[in-house]
Amino acid sequence: MKISWIFSLLSISTAFLSQIEKMTENNNTKDPVTGLTEEEVIAVEDSWSMLYRREHRKENGVKLFMNLYSLHPATIEKFPLFKGKTLEEISKHPKLPAHAMSVMYALASYIDNLHDTDLLVELVKKTAVSHIGRGVGSEYFKLLSDVVPAWMKEVLEEECTPLMLSSWGKLLGIVVAVVSGEEQNMTS
Repeated sequence: MKISWIFSLLSISTAFLSQIEKMTENNNTKDPVTGLTEEEVIAVEDSWSMLYRREHRKENGVKLFMNLYSLHPATIEKFPLFKGKTLEEISKHPKLPAHAMSVMYALASYIDNLHDTDLLVELVKKTAVSHIGRGVGSEYFKLLSDVVPAWMKEVLEEECTPLMLSSWGKLLGIVVAVVSGEEQNMTS
């Protein structure tokens, strides 16, 4: 009787370990479109849940743009409302929060669709078309690779992890690749 109990326990343990291995394997399997692992998707989603908190959403969106303008002042010229204005003047401009919120909503739609990559790509294409038409091409989207980490560190402080930063880096790489593809499609 004791031996059968031990074999049952071993069988259960083996099955449990097999399930754990499958879960770990799934967390490390890269999505064929995004290249993100499930662990990285979770890191993006977790960080976004903090960045997109309702009570700080507008403020965090404005901080994102102020980081962009601080790190890359030439980008201000792409915003007709802000041309010739100082960072201080821009930070107080009544239209900045509206544009910041539009970008926050767009980012939310990307994060909401990390598991639906066809839709994710189409959402990014839509953003690309509207921006390229205004002279804001992939080279401007590439600037986000240093803007977003600075923004995340500012907003999340000690809650910002290296995994979050690297996962967002991959996501932004996808955005740049899709925007570049749309640029090529629009010019050919």
